[in-house]
Amino acid sequence: MPAAKTASSKATTAPRRQAPTLESIATRYHAQLRSLDSAGDSLSDGVVVPALREAIVEGVLAPGSRLSEVQVAKQLNVSRTPMREAFAQLEREGLVTILPRVGAYVRSVTLRDVEEIYTVRAALECLAVQLASERMTPLGAAQLDEVINAMRASVEADDAAAYVDALDRFYTIVMTIADNRTLQQNHASLIGPVRRLRRIAMARGGRMRASFEQAVRIRDAIVNGTGDVQDLMREQLRGACAAALDVLNNASK
Repeated sequence: MPAAKTASSKATTAPRRQAPTLESIATRYHAQLRSLDSAGDSLSDGVVVPALREAIVEGVLAPGSRLSEVQVAKQLNVSRTPMREAFAQLEREGLVTILPRVGAYVRSVTLRDVEEIYTVRAALECLAVQLASERMTPLGAAQLDEVINAMRASVEADDAAAYVDALDRFYTIVMTIADNRTLQQNHASLIGPVRRLRRIAMARGGRMRASFEQAVRIRDAIVNGTGDVQDLMREQLRGACAAALDVLNNASK
């Protein structure tokens, strides 16, 4: 009995991760902007766009939410000047819808979005892993091992948010090793929608572990230069696409 009471007490006092807000996300980007030699960076590029992108991807701003220039500027601690530019950029990324004379809204994810984005991802990321396997370096292998360890720790802790962050880094490292600027630029243009879909897919039970096990196979194929790396990448994307479609279909019932 005393042991059970102690365990209950520990559970009660265990710290809980606070849910992010748009204000807290913006504060972090303001701090990053001040800490870097970023005199040439605009508030739109350095704070407004990344903060809104993260808030949409993480679900802090729900699909269908109206984005008032005045209210959002206040939450981001910026003037209204960079807001329209930022909304236009996020519309190009597929995260925001702008209706003339009405305003900006957080764009909902459709089944067609999922299918189209994963089709394009397959083309880009299969090329990326092939190039990475041909251009692998000891540093690249070490970086992949480090991020795989972070992914493993997140799976063991059942921390989907941390896992997706690590998975984002995994793909960033692959793109860096691939060393193709045109490929990187095209992949970067999908960054918002891709991260949003990753987080949606992880809501399906068992997806995180399946994703990790396949990522380990992809890592091994890249580092060892085996010929099946593109097939493994396609298999990973098929699983992710199916998971995202499943979550969205269930949500609509």
